Amino acid sequence: MSSICIKASALLLIAVFFAGCGDSDEEYDYPGSINVTGSGTAYAEADVASIVFGVDITEKDPADAVNNAAEMMDAAFAAASEFGVEESDMMTTSYNMWVEDEYDYITYEYTGDTMYHLSHYAQVDVRDLDSVGEVLAALVGAGSNTISGVTFYVEDNGALKDEARSLAVADSRRMAEQLASELGLELGDATYVSEWIDYYPMNAVSTVCGDFASGVSAPSISPGAQSVTLSVQITFEMN
Repeated sequence: MSSICIKASALLLIAVFFAGCGDSDEEYDYPGSINVTGSGTAYAEADVASIVFGVDITEKDPADAVNNAAEMMDAAFAAASEFGVEESDMMTTSYNMWVEDEYDYITYEYTGDTMYHLSHYAQVDVRDLDSVGEVLAALVGAGSNTISGVTFYVEDNGALKDEARSLAVADSRRMAEQLASELGLELGDATYVSEWIDYYPMNAVSTVCGDFASGVSAPSISPGAQSVTLSVQITFEMN
């Protein structure tokens, strides 16, 4: 009696095994998919101008270099504040001093003196764009002898990113629907999405360097339009 039960159990296990093998094709029947990358760019007018300026001086006495640079930069900061630039929108970006043995290019010999070079750069953010030119003139008139650059940007660019993202998704779907139509297929659900933001360009004014006299006229500055470009990669099922 016991031997009959063992044989029956063995037959049952074999039947279950073959039944599982019969469903393997359906279990691994993955739908086709298509992967596309779309991009969108949103534009807005800048609302902040960032000016990088400073002083570059050379003295034989390091104390003179430090003191003279400090006086010039303090005067420049004070000039910017007169045009409404808040202290929170002012910051030092770099401060460097280095030495050089003085060389006489007439005799082609070193003089034995040591020269001390000092550069002090700072940044101010101007929120009244109509006054950017006047601020530049005031900085130079107060003693800054280098304007390293002027850039414009949108301070709160969250809305720009949202708009660019919507445009990028629409661009991706448009491409995917076109490909599906060309292949005689139907576009299904999205199964994978990733995004990245391309370089965020800012309009910049060319570098202006040199020794300036007081009473400089305010230059004409135009911020232009700013943009945010965002790309998305989406995988769609193909039915």
